[in-house]
Amino acid sequence: MEESEFEQQIKEYEDMMFGLTLYQETSPKWVQRLQKESYKNIKSRGEKALREAKEILLYVKRCKDVQDRIMCFEWPIIIDDMRFRIDVMLQSYNSIFPDRPKDKSLSEKEIIALRNEAMNRI
Repeated sequence: MEESEFEQQIKEYEDMMFGLTLYQETSPKWVQRLQKESYKNIKSRGEKALREAKEILLYVKRCKDVQDRIMCFEWPIIIDDMRFRIDVMLQSYNSIFPDRPKDKSLSEKEIIALRNEAMNRI
């Protein structure tokens, strides 16, 4: 795998983790409570993998030892059902807020708009 491909995978996984956060934030409160531990576990594994991947990428850029480090790295698995929800949330978010910084919190009104857009896509 090339360095640029690995860099693209990191970006895609960052987007997936952002979509997971969007899904959790836009879910009804009772769903949030029900899925709290599951969400925390998925988020924790994903953040750990992203940190490790970014460290590998920095190492590779410095040492040019691409194959050994990148080929051994594995992304945590996210089940298809959750992946579908994440993808829908990301598509909805990008449609409604195309240039919005991802670290900016959503207002209650924006959460409702995002939830409605996601439901229209399903």
